[in-house]
Parts: sequence; C-alpha cells; structure tokens
Amino acid sequence: MELYQNVYLRSFNKVLEVVSEMSVLVNLFDPDYTPQRTTLSGHMTSVIACLQVEDNYVITGGCDKTIRVYNLVNKRFLLQLSGHDGEVWALKYAHGGILVSGSTDRTVRVWDIKKGCCTHVFKGHNSTVRCLDIVEYKNIKYIVTGSRDNTLHVWKLPKESSVPDHGEEHDYPLVFHTPEENPYFVGVLRGHMASVRTVSGHGNIVVSGSYDNTLIVWDVAQMKCLYILSGHTDRIYSTIYDHERKRCISASMDTTIRIWDLENIRNNGECSYATNSASPCAKILGAMYTLRGHRALVGLLGLSDKFLVSASVDGSIRCWDANTYFLKHFFDHTQLNTITALHVSDEVLVSGSEGLLNIYDLNSGLLVRSDTLSGADNVWNVSFKDNTLVAAVERDKRNLLEILDFS
Repeated sequence: MELYQNVYLRSFNKVLEVVSEMSVLVNLFDPDYTPQRTTLSGHMTSVIACLQVEDNYVITGGCDKTIRVYNLVNKRFLLQLSGHDGEVWALKYAHGGILVSGSTDRTVRVWDIKKGCCTHVFKGHNSTVRCLDIVEYKNIKYIVTGSRDNTLHVWKLPKESSVPDHGEEHDYPLVFHTPEENPYFVGVLRGHMASVRTVSGHGNIVVSGSYDNTLIVWDVAQMKCLYILSGHTDRIYSTIYDHERKRCISASMDTTIRIWDLENIRNNGECSYATNSASPCAKILGAMYTLRGHRALVGLLGLSDKFLVSASVDGSIRCWDANTYFLKHFFDHTQLNTITALHVSDEVLVSGSEGLLNIYDLNSGLLVRSDTLSGADNVWNVSFKDNTLVAAVERDKRNLLEILDFS
C-alpha cells in the first residue's frame, strides 16, 4: 500500500508541476495579464556584464568592479561582493552558494555567498579574464577561464570546507600570486593566436572560441587539444557545446553560425594535423553546417531541446530547429538595434535590446509582448526561471534589476 501511495504522490506532484507551468505560460502569452513587478537598485555604472539565476539567487557582475546578489524568492537585495580591482566580465555559479568570477584585473575569484566573502584569489593570466565555465568530470569540478592573453587556464574548484566557517577575517581570501604556488592550478591551454572570447563545456570537453577565427576543442582531464575547428572568416563571439548531440555551435562576426560534428569529426570538412603545444591536434577545415541569413555580427546564441536561437547586431533573431537546423522562425523588427540579451526555452524566447524587451511564443512564432519594460533605455541581460523573468536594465542612467512574476 505504501508503494502505491508513493507512486500516486509522485504522479500527483508531476501533474501539479505541469499545471503550474501551463498556467505560467498562459499568463506570459496573455498581453492583457499584468505580472507582479519588483524593481531593485543595481550597479553604480552603466553596464551589467553578466547575470546568473541559480538556486534562488540572482547574481550580477558589473563594470563597477562588484558583484551583487539578490534573493529571487523574497525579491530583495542580499549583499554586495567587493574585491576585484577591475570590471567583472565573467560569472559562473557552481553550487551551494559558491560562485566564480573573472575580471579585467586579470584575477579569478571564488566567492561564498553564504559567508558573504571571497575565499580564493587565483592569479596567472596576463590580461583580462573575459569568459569562464565550470565543468565536472569524475567528481572533480574544473574552472576553465579564457583571457585576452590568448590562453585558457584550468583550475580545480576549491572545496567549501577549505575555509573555516568561523575563521578570522584574515583567514581569507587565500591569495595565490603565481600558478606554481597554487594547489588548485591544473595548467595552461595554449593554441589560440588571439583573445579567447568564449568558452563552453561539459564533462571533460571544453570548446573555446577566439578572435583568431578558430575554435579549439580541449580535453581538460588530459589537458590537451583534440581539434582545431577552422572555417569562420572573422572573430568568434559565442560558442555552445551541445554535449547531448555531441556537436559544437559557433557564431561569428562573419555573420554565420556553424555547426560542427564532434562525434564523427569527418562529417565536417577536410581533416589534417597541426602541431599544438607538445601534442598533435586534428585541424578541421570546414563545418558540418553553415547557417546564413544574418546581415551583421552574430553575438548571441541560445539552445533548448527544440530550438537553436541566434541574435545579431542587425536587430534580427533566427530560430532554427535544434536537430535539423532548418529555419523555424525569423524575427526582424526595424525598430530594434543590436540584440543585447537573449533567453530561450522550448516555448519561450525573451530578447532585449536598446529600449525594448520582447517575449515570443515559439510554438506559434508570434511576438506576444513588446516593450515589456517600458522606459528601459538598455536591456543588458535577461533570464527566465520557473515563473519569473529577470532583467538587468538601464533607465535614466541608473542600473536596475527588474523582476516580473507571472505565477
């Protein structure tokens, strides 16, 4: 009897989740529905470089050298994390209140939100840390950072227990001035000939995109290059490692999006071998698919189970089938300038640009809400979680965090 009760409860809870999700979508797609709106103060400077919504935290990094943390449930500001000497350009949430950031001050910092402090400072890059990701392989979490010094650095994410709960203030942060003295430092990945602009990974595989027009696929567990992917004719601005389909997606200033098959590398273009560091590395000349149609730099990519979405500075957004890459929807609004923010799921697309935040129904391909945040001068970042839309915006030269509740 208890077994049947447990099965029934799980089924009932699943039904409740589906009903709740459908209710949120009905409200979201109803232009007459007014969501509960909360506006919170943001950073002191004009640009919000990054935004993360995880574990009921909303986390933003800005050009004022700080990180701000908000409670998504209570819709309140929690704390400000200070310590960087430069603009914060990269953020990644790890788990349990642990956060990693990268800055123009060339450092990588690990933060504990629950303790309200920086726990570790990693030095080693010679220029701005422009991008980062956290991957996990065989129970080890790796921080992978990309820099304008053309390299990627790999570090092990410190355990939470490495900093005492009741330590004195001088116990942390633990500052490691050189990689040689850093027990968390794994190594340097060299191969790019220009700034590393984007990094994306899962498991032991990491893909980096560079201003040298190439992508490199790395195995961070073995610290070696697997493939150099060439074919773009201009700088690469965005990459996605689609680990479920074993493919890599890249977007470039050359106006194209390219799809690379990493399961069968010969499905791409001509394959040769290039010397990369101390080991041979397969060089691929050409991609499996090249998606065209944008008229300018493609700076943003988003991926869900059903859709691949690309956004360009020409103001257009293209939604492609995530499996076949056929074009499903095309949004081109003459009033839009550069698309500055993007969030995509199987049902919803949210885009931000100068003065506009738009919401699209991807089932019908229709724009259902336009100018959702009237009065916003710029929309820097957007995220949608459960029933809540979060946007980092600029209005009247002030930075604000807008939270819209569609429950």
